[in-house]
Amino acid sequence: MSSTAVNRPRPRARIALSFDFDALSAFIGTSDHPDNTLSDYSTGVFSGLVGARRLLHVLKKYNIADKVTWFIPGHTMETFPTTVAEIVASGAEIGLHGYAHEGATQLTPTQERDVLIKCMDVSQKLTGKKVAGYRAPMYQIRESTVSLLREFGFLYDSSLSHHDSQPYFTPCDAAPERIDYSKPASSWLRPSAVTTELHVAPAAGIHPLVEIPTGWNNEDMMAMQYFPHLVNTQGQVDARVVEQRWKDMFLWLWQNAEVDREDGTFVFPLLMHPDTSGLLHVIGMVERFVKWLCDWGDKVEFCTFESIARDYLDERGLKSV
Repeated sequence: MSSTAVNRPRPRARIALSFDFDALSAFIGTSDHPDNTLSDYSTGVFSGLVGARRLLHVLKKYNIADKVTWFIPGHTMETFPTTVAEIVASGAEIGLHGYAHEGATQLTPTQERDVLIKCMDVSQKLTGKKVAGYRAPMYQIRESTVSLLREFGFLYDSSLSHHDSQPYFTPCDAAPERIDYSKPASSWLRPSAVTTELHVAPAAGIHPLVEIPTGWNNEDMMAMQYFPHLVNTQGQVDARVVEQRWKDMFLWLWQNAEVDREDGTFVFPLLMHPDTSGLLHVIGMVERFVKWLCDWGDKVEFCTFESIARDYLDERGLKSV
């Protein structure tokens, strides 16, 4: 390798595409509802048999299939093994996403531990390597989840949004105290203790878990897929509206990222679901947007979440596991 290649400046934008392959698992976990019917469940089967393959086709077409991250529930890994094997064979990174898309608040501490251990085992058998990353189903992460990720030596989490375009260290903060209105106002008239220096490594002895941001504003599902029993879905937003929104987000960062980081480099995390982005009215938009990003040439770089997290630690002289 030439010295020019070795010393090539990093592209300003690191594109972090991720895919939450929920399939049927969401209807068992966070989207379980007594009125769900076979019609609802069929959309999960579509994700497992059709949507994921359509997305994989687009990623391969633009030669980025091995530069993205799929967060896959254990239930999906075991229910749709052929499709998941195709994703693994593409060279993509595989991260964990619960087993049956359970929200942390639904679980006891023992259940949460058991679910994580099960998913780590399923993933390792599937990929042949230790998993590096985790995303909480429906972003429902709590302090016990973070403690487990540290305990088991995870490299990164992607469930929080203290920042939206820079990686940072996952805070060790406790949840803010809730107001007890039965008590005098003086009992809650005080600030919360929160981490304000996101790029300061945790104290010695605390595993330096990296956070790669995500959130409701960086995804496809709520706007472009309708679920009868999930109150915050819209489902009928024109895909071109979402496409323009994604472009506007990227362009603002391109023009202003030095506000967040002196050298103007940034991470552009975007989350898609095969359930949604594999649909006919969305997949064409996804391909247009991927091509639009690719047309930026060497100004951008598609990256797995694992590579972003390792680089973040390397920049700070910390050893990644």
